[in-house]
Amino acid sequence: MDKLDLLLANEYKDESGFVSKAQYLRDNWPWLKYSYAISLKVRRRMKELGITQKELAQELGCTQQHVSTLLGGRANMTLETLAKLEQALHFDLVGNSLNVSGDSISPFDEGSPYPVGTRNLANVVRPRKKKGPKADQ
Repeated sequence: MDKLDLLLANEYKDESGFVSKAQYLRDNWPWLKYSYAISLKVRRRMKELGITQKELAQELGCTQQHVSTLLGGRANMTLETLAKLEQALHFDLVGNSLNVSGDSISPFDEGSPYPVGTRNLANVVRPRKKKGPKADQ
């Protein structure tokens, strides 16, 4: 019996799932690092504004438990969720990081809680054509 077999035979079999948690972190680190960074920025902004998770949940239209999950740093957030967080907290979370043709994107007008152009989106967005069989056939 070599040393590895001896260690494996005598290892402590804990129920905490430490090994599986460590493997999860290792396997998902490429996106988890962003989730952690975002949750820290959101927590700092909440502290600046003096709002609670419950108040943020009301702004987002979700439960306090969902906000808690988002702030835990292990949520794979959608772009929609990120946009809602930016709008609810009136700050730029991702937008300044984006770069199009050398120009930074600033989603907010100075002093405006709404992203640039959202008030005029109805003029730009066209409804999609419905897919499926035609009604007259």
